[in-house]
Amino acid sequence: MVNGSDLSRLLLLLYEGVSTPARMQVFLQSLVSTVGAKGAVLREHLYSADAKLHVDTVDLSATVGYSEESLQIYRDYYYKNDIYLNKVLENFRAADCGSSQVLLPMSELRRSELFAGYMTPFDIGPMMWAKLEERHGYHSSIGIVRNRNGSFFDEPELQLLTALSPHLRQAFRLNKTLNELNASNVMLSQCLDESEIAICMLRQDGTVLRMTEGAQSLLEKQDGIWVCNKRLEVAVSSERSALNRLIASATETGVSRGGEHPISIESNAAGGRKITSWAGGAGGALLVSRKPPARSLQVLVTPFCTGSRLSEPEAAALVSLSDPQAVLKSRAAILRALYRLTPTEARIADLLFQGLEVREVADKLGNTLETTRFHIKRILSKTGTSRQIELFRLMFSLR
Repeated sequence: MVNGSDLSRLLLLLYEGVSTPARMQVFLQSLVSTVGAKGAVLREHLYSADAKLHVDTVDLSATVGYSEESLQIYRDYYYKNDIYLNKVLENFRAADCGSSQVLLPMSELRRSELFAGYMTPFDIGPMMWAKLEERHGYHSSIGIVRNRNGSFFDEPELQLLTALSPHLRQAFRLNKTLNELNASNVMLSQCLDESEIAICMLRQDGTVLRMTEGAQSLLEKQDGIWVCNKRLEVAVSSERSALNRLIASATETGVSRGGEHPISIESNAAGGRKITSWAGGAGGALLVSRKPPARSLQVLVTPFCTGSRLSEPEAAALVSLSDPQAVLKSRAAILRALYRLTPTEARIADLLFQGLEVREVADKLGNTLETTRFHIKRILSKTGTSRQIELFRLMFSLR
């Protein structure tokens, strides 16, 4: 059974880690200590799965318990030969979490290159993971490891990971949103009002504290959702109730009271097991109906703790509004101006940013796969990035 005080402490550290990046290390270290582990890592992968699975890139966004040497060797080589990751992507992509003993037998692990060349010299043993985000060609997760002599992770640890998982996913999304807002390299509080990204900041009581220019523009239309008496109001009764529940759960967690009204959380573990746990609300997502023929607005509610990137002591939750009919801005012209990309290079970067696979980009432009990969290498070189994930982060910052 998950210890309530442990969970409350970890949730506070997690959301502090989003608003104050240095605190993310503290969260990971506390999580590692709580489950008796050696290390933890937040990682993102881009992969292709045509005739054979191929992991293209890796980004280790936060780590504890790993030496710099081990991280560099993994980045340089072993991410392509990570048998655990390959098993997850090949056989357990639908699983929310799992442990290493379910992925493959020890006899197979001991025959792998990862075991001999990486796990053994760096004293890495049993592992458990939880999926953060999965879409075509992209996978992000948190992995936690023990040393080689450590015991396998089992039900109690997976219950804690299950309780944390919805919050980890929300924190991961929120971090990306704040990265977008932080594009100008100034305090977010100085540029929040003028941002085109549609975000409302809420107090503990659910009233609106601040909103971006993008949110104000959407809400002033009063099409499906608007502000009334400093609160978000929704036209459809069932959607209004759902939004209020999400806001209540998110604000409670945002002010470290999420443990007072825990909710049941269930995850699908690798191997067919169901893991049930309890935790404070992580907010969530819903669709808000608009007048036809307009498509529904996508609304995401997340807990929030004030921090160095956005200092608002009264803030307890963020509400992001997304209009699916809004035209996605092309970054091609900005890339050409700032980094002297050729028209073809800028177009390729833009298509990758829109979610196309390298092969799809090649087909769309009538190029060979080899030519397209050559252009991508030049794009990375000119922009000073080494991986596609880093390029995407740069592109998120462009206005």
